[in-house]
Amino acid sequence: MPETFFLTPITAVPLFLLLVFCGRGFRQNWKAQGPNWKLKSWAYGLPALAAFLALAFLPMDM
Repeated sequence: MPETFFLTPITAVPLFLLLVFCGRGFRQNWKAQGPNWKLKSWAYGLPALAAFLALAFLPMDM
């Protein structure tokens, strides 16, 4: 991974908010299981997964 590829606090905060809100939407769709719940869960789950992986594995630069 290039050494210039890192997260700053300014980019980490929106990623964290994306993780929280999409994760909550995923959980609500999963529990409710309304019409098209699988498609909606995928639509919420993939951005939450991407944000989680970015926050977990990209280094932070203070």
